[in-house]
Amino acid sequence: MPPVKRSGHARLQSALVLRDALAAELGLALPSAMAQLRTVEDTIGAKHGLTEGRYLEALGSVCKRDTAHLSILDDEVRQACGRVQFAPRYAQYLALVLFAHWMDAQREDASAFLIRLNTFLAQRNPDAETVTEFVDADLQWAAFWMATAAGKTHLLHACMALLERRRSWDRRIVVTPSESLTRQHAERLRALTTWEVFAYPMDGDASSIGRLPSDTVIVLDINKLANEKKGDGVTVPTSVFADGSNLVFVDEGHKGQKSESSIWKALQANLAGVGARHAPHRGMLIEFSATFGQVAEAEHAFDRYAKSVVFDYAYDRFHQDRYGKDFWHVRVQSKGDASATTQRQTMTAALLSFWHQVASFRSAQAQKTATEQRLQVAAPLWILLGLSVIGSQKNEGDKQQTSDVVEVLAYLSTMLANPSTLAQSLEQLLATTTVGAELLPAEVRKATEGWQAGDLAVRILADCFAWQQGDKPVLRVLKSAAGELGLGLLRGDTSHYYGVVNVGDAIGLKKALEAAHLAVEDDAMSGSLFAELDAPHSGLQVLIGSRRFAEGWDNYRASSLTLLRLGQGEGSLIIQMFGRVVRFAGVGGNGKRLAQPPAELVPLQTAYVYGLQSRYLDAFLQSLGNNGVPMLRRIECNVRKHAPALLQSVRAFAPHPGDFRVSATGKDWLAGVNQVKVALTATVSTAMLKEGNATVRQGVVGEDITAEFRQWSVLLDLNAVYREMVEWRQMQRWWNFAFDMQAIQCALDSEKYNITGLPGMLAVRGPADLARLQRMATTVVRRLFESAYRKQENRMSRYGLVPSDEGGIPDTYFKEFEHVE
Repeated sequence: MPPVKRSGHARLQSALVLRDALAAELGLALPSAMAQLRTVEDTIGAKHGLTEGRYLEALGSVCKRDTAHLSILDDEVRQACGRVQFAPRYAQYLALVLFAHWMDAQREDASAFLIRLNTFLAQRNPDAETVTEFVDADLQWAAFWMATAAGKTHLLHACMALLERRRSWDRRIVVTPSESLTRQHAERLRALTTWEVFAYPMDGDASSIGRLPSDTVIVLDINKLANEKKGDGVTVPTSVFADGSNLVFVDEGHKGQKSESSIWKALQANLAGVGARHAPHRGMLIEFSATFGQVAEAEHAFDRYAKSVVFDYAYDRFHQDRYGKDFWHVRVQSKGDASATTQRQTMTAALLSFWHQVASFRSAQAQKTATEQRLQVAAPLWILLGLSVIGSQKNEGDKQQTSDVVEVLAYLSTMLANPSTLAQSLEQLLATTTVGAELLPAEVRKATEGWQAGDLAVRILADCFAWQQGDKPVLRVLKSAAGELGLGLLRGDTSHYYGVVNVGDAIGLKKALEAAHLAVEDDAMSGSLFAELDAPHSGLQVLIGSRRFAEGWDNYRASSLTLLRLGQGEGSLIIQMFGRVVRFAGVGGNGKRLAQPPAELVPLQTAYVYGLQSRYLDAFLQSLGNNGVPMLRRIECNVRKHAPALLQSVRAFAPHPGDFRVSATGKDWLAGVNQVKVALTATVSTAMLKEGNATVRQGVVGEDITAEFRQWSVLLDLNAVYREMVEWRQMQRWWNFAFDMQAIQCALDSEKYNITGLPGMLAVRGPADLARLQRMATTVVRRLFESAYRKQENRMSRYGLVPSDEGGIPDTYFKEFEHVE
């Protein structure tokens, strides 16, 4: 079996030299330490585990050295956490203990610590990944590899408090990837009332920075930094901070790692004085990210993080510890005539799954059980996300995504304007076991039992959008909220919003909607709807947005996620977007889901993820695999051919077309023809993550729609079918094949064909539908003609033996197995 290429995640996780060296110096075996700490948290909770010293007892029970130093570190961690009002979970506590030791070892004797690190590096297994020796600059660089929703921001605050006790700093700087995250970090820091906070450029211009007290925490995004001032904008040169030692924290530290000469990483290192010759200018750079494993595919980044990651708690461990939600994911893909129906059915399935979450959340039984179980669950929110700035027309990808958003808004508007269209889609989705079983989770299918489609449609619209009979859907650009478009319902003279589109270019999206004959109004009175998503009883149920929500958006409401057009190479971004919907308040606010939830709570701790018009599933699942989740892998194996010179196989040799004739004329030509099958089915891939393992299944959806085709066949133009067949015969160069008009009529009237596809896809509502029906008729006749021709051709074929190396026996085969890295 050929070796399986290891992912960046697996390689980095097994090569974390700094993490392993710190644990070894403390006499801790990390698996045992984590198991003991986990037991404490599960038994008495994080708060009591810290304040009652039970975390320390757990570490002491597995420590192979003197525990006196552990006691000192525990005291330092407790004081730091108390200062920032933080009760660390067990993984966060262990990360802080290792970090505190990293700092103490440098303070006591940095040179001796460096020697110990390199000695540990040299004594590693010789088969381990190659990592270069530690140098002085490596002691200025630390990183925390923590899953999305694992509490990286709390860790950042605790690290800041820990570092304050070691030495004085000239500047404390938090670098974010965007202005929105700058605001978020500033708000959280201010809420602590521990430090003065200055958010740039919101709180003042660059000249204000030089007048700030040294203990002020400066928050700004990486786009505002440069080596030197650029024009009259808000860019801040790093020279502003070059007069002393800076403590620099970087959120989303994986960004800007494409090359060793990355401008972003160079700016951050310069800001922290990494490698500075003079001690007064040597600061520290502390990074946080959920996806260091992805950037470690680049060798320069691999070496850097192997020597700087203090602790790793990536998504695999995060989910296995029951943090965050389980998820159920489906992606349906089809081509040609089936694509429009597939998209509509996928959207209906996504809406139905979201409705099940809403109905479960509002049910008295679910609320009662959640209260008894102390499970904190936020009101469900349906999110539709993409990568690009929707509305932009910069490139083809942006145009396609704008088209996707327009189609989604058209779908919602149509359903709300005419509930019977939703009822029809529901009837088609639920009337068939094949389609409904593939597109819906089991608990959602069960919830629809006993419902009539019309009644269910009305209930869904009422529950999910507060719809009432007579309401009219409206789309409005919010003039006072940049980039927002409100989704509302007009009821007489009043209206309410049920959702919001938050994009980069609302005007561009408005033009695209108007081009699709969807009217868009202006609203000069309403404020930001996005800001109201967390407000109690806001009535907002739907959020459509772009890649900006992949980073830092802290909201527990996200429950169902429909992903728009994504790319194959967006591994780290896909994981971050996925992280938006698996965030969970959990039992008593501990972030954990129930191990065995009652049926009424299953949909409330499960994220339903649908892929719409995207080919990203392989990248998505690969990203989960790269983050340590066990996946089913497929490898190519060689066929072993024993005595290949002696092996032979039988091959058929077709006759020359001039040696036989085929006639498909009159009424009787179908007598010896086998039945043909025409498939308009869609391929479906489902993935479920539960109890730490991913289950992946692939198949097709569709049912027999032959009767539906016959229902509409009276509209067919048989002369057009005949002309198509004449052109087809010419292309095939089958001059020995004869047919007439009667043969075409007999073919379509016969029982010799079967059509499978999604119900309703052949309904004729306009010229486009009629053209699709016409293409289907042409396909049926062509398949039957081909069957008649091949049957006669096979009768005239001769057979002979050929050597195995001429294609008789394949050279390779595929094997699937579960692989855990």
